[in-house]
Amino acid sequence: MSVLEQQLLAREAVVTGLPSVTKTEAISFVGAMLAERGHIEEPYIAAMLEREETVTTFLGNGVAMPHGTFESRDEIKSTGIVVAQYPDGIDWGVGTAHLVIGLAAVGDDHVAILSHMAEVLQDEDVATELWTTTDQEHLYSVLSTVPQDDDESDVVERSVEISGEGGLHARPASFLVEYAKSVDGAAITITKDGKVAKATSIMSVLSLGAVANDVVEVSVEGENAEAVADEIERILTTPEGEL
Repeated sequence: MSVLEQQLLAREAVVTGLPSVTKTEAISFVGAMLAERGHIEEPYIAAMLEREETVTTFLGNGVAMPHGTFESRDEIKSTGIVVAQYPDGIDWGVGTAHLVIGLAAVGDDHVAILSHMAEVLQDEDVATELWTTTDQEHLYSVLSTVPQDDDESDVVERSVEISGEGGLHARPASFLVEYAKSVDGAAITITKDGKVAKATSIMSVLSLGAVANDVVEVSVEGENAEAVADEIERILTTPEGEL
């Protein structure tokens, strides 16, 4: 059973209609929810706040997914997520967050969860509808529904070390995005330090800030996923002058 097929989100772990607070208060709130549900030990909450000081967990489209540092992994008891909805928004520094999704993930579970959430929330209209709805059941249903696999759909995930002195800046990123847009029926994401980028968005890819020798997680879902992942890896590992 994959991590996404488990019950990671419970109905009671979704809270709607909260009044706006500070970013620190919102992170502490979802951290407390994770602790109450038995997913983490209390020190993990401090690690969530610490992580936010070094790299933002804002994903775009009004969504933030705070989680702990790598060093805090021993404070995680089980994989799970909680959701807090702030219709009027929270100043997240780099944008306004309306859905704050607290995450605790054992091992590499975070890759699958981030990829799934990015797929669900990459549509701006869908994201906006979710942070404005007053229907808690609807919000729960959309975020907890796992797409059903079909016989012709594959999922390939792999770690790739970026080559080239300039890292994943404008030129290689543009090659990556151009290729991703040319692939029909495939969902492609690139993840660095817990931040997920849609491979079809140049701004999303550049926002990763990936430099030479950084390791990113590539996820491809759809037909011919293996071949698509091979080409993505080729682009990421080819020196800029040879692209």
